[in-house]
Amino acid sequence: MDSFVIFEDTPDTGVWKAMIIKAIIFVVLGIFCLAFPFAALNLSAYLLAFFLLIVSIAAIFSGFSAFGFFSRNWLVVVLGIIGICLAIYSFISPEFMLSFATIIIGIISIVAGIADIVLAFGHDVSVGMRILTILLGLVEGAIGIIFLINPGLGSAVLVLVLGIGLIINAVLSLTEAFIVKKDFAGDE
Repeated sequence: MDSFVIFEDTPDTGVWKAMIIKAIIFVVLGIFCLAFPFAALNLSAYLLAFFLLIVSIAAIFSGFSAFGFFSRNWLVVVLGIIGICLAIYSFISPEFMLSFATIIIGIISIVAGIADIVLAFGHDVSVGMRILTILLGLVEGAIGIIFLINPGLGSAVLVLVLGIGLIINAVLSLTEAFIVKKDFAGDE
């Protein structure tokens, strides 16, 4: 039996340079999100609409090419057509995509909050962990409700959180790059 190695045990010596480039890109994107939140919102709306268009076209092709069983895959084609209509409307009205995405995130947040609260009572966990899980569920649920009540505020908050998250990720990536570089310098 032939075997091969997909990953090496030690990363390439240039990996720390890629981490620094990633950190720079994340800082630039994070600053863009924080400095120009409305431009970042519009850009993200167009990117989401483009992604929806590609996925919807793929769904239509998938529905028609699924081994000739169209009777079972008509729903995939219909969803693809609906997706294309939503994408086109989103290109015309990016506010729609932002509201739509924020509402979806709000629904997901509420469901996640309910799931966390249910899970807190369903498992054998310590009292401290149970309380933290319940609090997390309540916060997730509250955020979801806010996003559903006011999608405009929710999308603005998402862009600010994204900007802050990108900058934090950049700092962590930069720290990791220097640690990796130091490890390589110590190996030589």
